[in-house]
Amino acid sequence: MRARIGFTAVWAATTAAGIAISWTGVGGAVRGTALGSPDLAAEVPVLEGRPPAGPSAGASAEDSPSALPSPSRSGADAAPTATPEGERPASPEVSRKPGEKTRTYTVKSGSVVLALSDDAARLVSATPGDGFRAKVWRQSKWLRVDLTDDVHGSAVFAKWNGHPPIIQVYEY
Repeated sequence: MRARIGFTAVWAATTAAGIAISWTGVGGAVRGTALGSPDLAAEVPVLEGRPPAGPSAGASAEDSPSALPSPSRSGADAAPTATPEGERPASPEVSRKPGEKTRTYTVKSGSVVLALSDDAARLVSATPGDGFRAKVWRQSKWLRVDLTDDVHGSAVFAKWNGHPPIIQVYEY
């Protein structure tokens, strides 16, 4: 009887040691690929209520929002639209710059994709849901994206001023 218990104890200890050694060798690779890294966008708290008031009435042209229409869900019905000369298209450059991390913020009224670096944030895309439209404000130290239907909506703020971007999400 003692021999069986001794054999079982030695077998269990050897198996546990083998698993521990194997996990030590492949754990880093598995954590970085199969398990994935936690999405920092999921950790952004959502604030209820209206966000702080937008720019004042005397704001410059750079402060005023640029409206991005809601994309049409049926491509056959949509007529192509031309971008006026000198005006940027609705979607900014999608290429990723070195050191940037792309984060998607999915909100009730659509989704906002930001490219975050150590000292700035850049809008990659703003996709409003059905019935909503996007409004974007850009400044040298902050960025605001509203996805709204003029009554309800979502606002994503990115603020940086000598520190990494801080993201705030409002649902109203």
